[in-house]
Amino acid sequence: MSIGVVGRALWILGPSLLGQVSSSLAAGESALEIRILARSLAPGEAVRIFVHSEDPLDSLEGTFADQPLFFLRHEPEAPTQARELWSAWSLVDLESKPGLGKVQVVGHAVSGARAHAVKTVRLLGREFPTQRLKVEPKYVTPPPEVEERISRERQRLAAVYATRRVLPPLSSPFLPPVPGKPTSRFGTRRILNGVPRDPHPGIDLPAREGTPVKAAAPGRIAVASELYYSGRTVILDHGGGLFTVYAHLSRIDVTEEAWVDRGQLLGLSGATGRVTGPHLHWGAKIGDRPLDPVCLVDPTYYPAR
Repeated sequence: MSIGVVGRALWILGPSLLGQVSSSLAAGESALEIRILARSLAPGEAVRIFVHSEDPLDSLEGTFADQPLFFLRHEPEAPTQARELWSAWSLVDLESKPGLGKVQVVGHAVSGARAHAVKTVRLLGREFPTQRLKVEPKYVTPPPEVEERISRERQRLAAVYATRRVLPPLSSPFLPPVPGKPTSRFGTRRILNGVPRDPHPGIDLPAREGTPVKAAAPGRIAVASELYYSGRTVILDHGGGLFTVYAHLSRIDVTEEAWVDRGQLLGLSGATGRVTGPHLHWGAKIGDRPLDPVCLVDPTYYPAR
């Protein structure tokens, strides 16, 4: 069994993001190496955590900022590759305050050895704008006859976002599902008809009725149906708890549980659900926690091994 240095490198952007490594190895423990990749460590930003192991692992688990991580094992690039590579997606929560965030990982090696590593990074602050919108009153205060439907849909979505599929780890950046610049910012604090609502959990992309909407990355279709608030909606599961959401469609061209490739047609844009006009809502989540989908397009998260 190998004994070595834990947490050798920290990969992040920006000079203000400070990383510290703490480790201790006892007899019978093996080494792990943590890499943290992020466009920024500010609220709403995705964080991807890579772990190299000197020994083959049966399992790997951990946390980032006290939130659980779900690791996927990467297939070796060559039969002679000695070290294993695992990765997990996480994010800096919208309500996160500036301070320190810790990554902790624990693995159990095939040899019976226990592997662990700890790394600390500095989290940043972020301010979000406020937006006032007018929508149909039924979407602010739903009529009593739809309350049961809304409750069913919330329970269904909660079950979807609690799912952790083992799918091939993503190796290339996401594609925008439609062309054009966003017309709204992620995390905007929305006031609908004078009533404060939760922050916007995605971005709005301009799309005339009938614009083709494409899968931003490969994955499994978790939801392909009409929902009260988001209208005709597709939710794509990319594995390990990472999801993307495509809402307000006029038509859905995929079925649930089908596999889609990056760039494959999901449906056509529209104005169904709670909207003020035709557009595409594009969202991303780790579990049920929203993140800015634009960061998934950044190549920072998909390094060469």
